[in-house]
Amino acid sequence: MPKSQPPKPRLALRVGVTGHKPAALRVAQIDVLQEKIHEVLQILKQFALEHPRVSASYRERDEPILRLVSALAEGADRYAAHQAIALGYELQCPLPFARDEYLNDFETDASAQEFNRLLDDSEHTTAILELDGSRDRASESYLAAGRVILSQSDVLLAIWDGEDPRGEGGTAQIVAEAGLRNILSIRIESTAPHRIFYRRSADNWESSSEARDWLLGQLRTLLNPPRHTKKEKEEELATSPHDYFSEAQKWWNWGMGWIPFRNLWLFRPTKPRWTVPDFGLSGVEEWLAVLKNTEAFSDSAIGLIDNARLCDHFGWANGLAEYYGNLYRSAFVANYLLSALAVFCAFVHYALEQLNWEKTSLGFIAAELVLLGLIAFIYATGRSHRWHERWIDYRLLAEYLRQLFFLMPLGPGELSSPHLPKYMSAGDPKTTWMYWHYLALRREIGMVGGEYSHAYLDSVRSFLNSKDGIRGQIDYHENNADRMETLDSRFVGLTKALFVVAIAAAVAAGILQVLLLKCLLPEAVAHSLAVLWITAAIAFLATASPTLGAALAGIRSQAEFERVKKRSRAMLHTLQRICKELDARDRRQQEISLAALNLIVAEAGQLMVDELLDWRIVFKDRPLPEPG
Repeated sequence: MPKSQPPKPRLALRVGVTGHKPAALRVAQIDVLQEKIHEVLQILKQFALEHPRVSASYRERDEPILRLVSALAEGADRYAAHQAIALGYELQCPLPFARDEYLNDFETDASAQEFNRLLDDSEHTTAILELDGSRDRASESYLAAGRVILSQSDVLLAIWDGEDPRGEGGTAQIVAEAGLRNILSIRIESTAPHRIFYRRSADNWESSSEARDWLLGQLRTLLNPPRHTKKEKEEELATSPHDYFSEAQKWWNWGMGWIPFRNLWLFRPTKPRWTVPDFGLSGVEEWLAVLKNTEAFSDSAIGLIDNARLCDHFGWANGLAEYYGNLYRSAFVANYLLSALAVFCAFVHYALEQLNWEKTSLGFIAAELVLLGLIAFIYATGRSHRWHERWIDYRLLAEYLRQLFFLMPLGPGELSSPHLPKYMSAGDPKTTWMYWHYLALRREIGMVGGEYSHAYLDSVRSFLNSKDGIRGQIDYHENNADRMETLDSRFVGLTKALFVVAIAAAVAAGILQVLLLKCLLPEAVAHSLAVLWITAAIAFLATASPTLGAALAGIRSQAEFERVKKRSRAMLHTLQRICKELDARDRRQQEISLAALNLIVAEAGQLMVDELLDWRIVFKDRPLPEPG
């Protein structure tokens, strides 16, 4: 079969623009101002063209995507748009109101015609997003559009006089919020001589070449995957993008043992799955019906998902996570059970020696050595190929990409930040290459076009409240909690039963030994074959029961049934509360706003990120147990 590998994201550089309208640019030298805008965009373009040489191993080799994100207001926005088109940038335009309403902002027919020409230029304008703003709250509407620009920007270009904010939603406020979000910012003075400044900190703007180089260095760090620390390289505990993009399609399922073993305890026996499904195809199959059967994903959104191969990206990350997760689980289950079997072989060897059956006992010595060698081989192979680490990291990537699907109908918006304790900051998922990969795809996809009408927002609400949305997550966590609870109770029950059997065997052995020592049994009986077999059976139970019980206790601890169950229960209750809120709005036939939907998505996203972080912290400390 042909070798296939995970898809790579394309390099995309997004430049947001904010700036003054014509009234504030009356003293500007427009020709010089446009030259400065051209100069800044040219610097960023040259950077993007040279950047792939550094990171080609982790990106598609296509030409980078250059994108200007602008609301196309009169004045600075339009100047930037024309210069960007001349340099080969594409435009994406978030509008504060519906398009027809936004036209009322423009003073002349010529300005309105220019606006329409830019929006209708299908060669350069790739997305138009009409927000649900209104004139009754105009400043909030302009601010909402500005925040969309910030959420879609790697660099903010501000044509700004440097004065403090004069009202909500203006250029000064957008620049200030960019500083709070740590978005790299370049400022061009709105008055002559229109110098270019680069922001190095909140209030520190510098115009030197050193400041420019510093900003480009920060941009390079932002666009490149994070590097391993020296300690991580020495310990080889973390994976890297090189590991991930070097993966190939798996065909033979070496981790086939886990699912049948788990289902056997659930009294739902299943056959091992010998082969691995096609990763990319499985992602398409999982999401294709969802995308086609809901109005929450517009044709524009589906087109962007197809172009970025988001289903393929998700399918590969999810498929590899399942493959290595099953390998890891099958490995520790096998090693615990093989350890118990090795102890049993050692016991039989000892028992046969006592019966002077030395030749037969040699076979059990050999079997024990083979079992111990197999345990060592499984452990060494799992550690050297980092099954555990690959499972943990690829699962994090898959869940990031799953959230991207949920975010798509509204933007896509920004992924929630985990509520991370300070002492855990070194393990922040946002410092990983998986988060870099998520951001790279988000950059490539860009802004989803469409009109945020009440009908569309209601379709998004219905999607979130469906089996394909939050209710699907509810079903998953409900089933997962029940499954973990059943597994946990049955493991605990059998472990306790084996402990009781071991005690009973020890007591029986003691009683039998007293009877034999006190000669309370007839000599013929004491030396009979029956007593010999009874003695052997008691010894077997006394040895095998605690050994098998210890193996099952080890499997239970390694799989964290109890903690996973509690986490799913907590997720279940919170997600049910969110769905109740969506249901209540639906019963009241209450129109939902973009702001309200964003709050719901943010809460659900925050919950999923925190749950994922807790899962990652728990299993990060559960590598394959060392033999011993």
